[in-house]
Parts: sequence; structure tokens; C-alpha cells
Amino acid sequence: LIGILNQRLPKKVRDNMQEPALQNRTGRFAESVKVTEVQKTPKGFPSFGYTYQKNPYERFEVGRGDPPWATPERDPRKLIDKSIREIATQFAMGRFFTRRV
Repeated sequence: LIGILNQRLPKKVRDNMQEPALQNRTGRFAESVKVTEVQKTPKGFPSFGYTYQKNPYERFEVGRGDPPWATPERDPRKLIDKSIREIATQFAMGRFFTRRV
């Protein structure tokens, strides 16, 4: 499952990079997004750990970056979560979680 997600994730992230979210200019951010692990939560649901190129994109995370760059709309975690969820629905996955590692 990790391999399939990582194969489809860059394109899905690029497709979802539209205003007011981060916008695709070079493709560097989208290509850096990777699912690194899948763990089970205590209730038995899958939890996908992912990473991305933190320098310079971490500055857009709310709580890590500074305004005006860090906004809820630009937060890369939101964009990645949406992209993973869109791919997972193709596999009829039910409830699951995502987290940045």
C-alpha cells in the first residue's frame, strides 16, 4: 500500500495545489511528499506517517511558520492529508488517520 500511495501521491498533490493552498511552480514540493509508514491505532485503524521537504515548506505550517506565510489554507499538512484521502478512497478504505513524521 505504501508503494501505491507513493507512486500516485506526487500527481495528486500537484492536482490539489490550487489557491488558496500552496501552488505548484517547480514540482519540488509535490515530489518530496512520501508515505513512510503505516501503523495501527489502538482501535485498529491504519495511521499513515508521511514526510515532505521541510526546508523551505515547513514555514507554511500553522504553529511552525510565521504569518503571513503560515495560514490554515497554505498548511502543507492539510494538502497532503487531502491528497492521501483522495487516493485511499479509490481502494474503498474506511476510517484512517494521517500524521507528519
